[in-house]
Amino acid sequence: MKNLLFLFIFSLFFTIFCSAEDFQPDYFIGYSYSKIKNPKKYEFYTIMCDFSKPIKKSRKFFYQIEPYVSYVISPSDNFEIGVSGFLLYKFNESDFQPYFKIGTGIIYLSTDFIEQSTHFNFASSIGLGFKFKLKKFSIYGESRLRHVSNAGIKEPNEGINSKIFLSGIEYNF
Repeated sequence: MKNLLFLFIFSLFFTIFCSAEDFQPDYFIGYSYSKIKNPKKYEFYTIMCDFSKPIKKSRKFFYQIEPYVSYVISPSDNFEIGVSGFLLYKFNESDFQPYFKIGTGIIYLSTDFIEQSTHFNFASSIGLGFKFKLKKFSIYGESRLRHVSNAGIKEPNEGINSKIFLSGIEYNF
């Protein structure tokens, strides 16, 4: 319950801040898994909000700010929290818009790992997705690969590679 309350406050703060800067918010939920050494799997559910803005009035290139929080279900109940910046490229402007994105950011992992010696890390992601526009809202589907490591600050630093599957919604005002 504390994680949900924190998520609500975190999302509200960024929604207010980024709305003032004319960003468009998109809301996502997702599932992720990774193979780790012990107990061999790392799984979590995530909630995130992407705030997008075109780069110099471009219709194809956007930058995004993405705060997120995740509830870890395996190896034990824990959480992740972070924020990333992305560069997004939309392939077209039709009702069905495939896109590509790449980005990096900071993340705090509350789980102790054999692979990572620190709780504060860097998370780099690459993803493919689509946006499907309807009358009042748009729906999203996205798949990502994410690499988490501490950039060699402290050993061990083997990194954790995750596959993330997301679905999202955007309300068109």
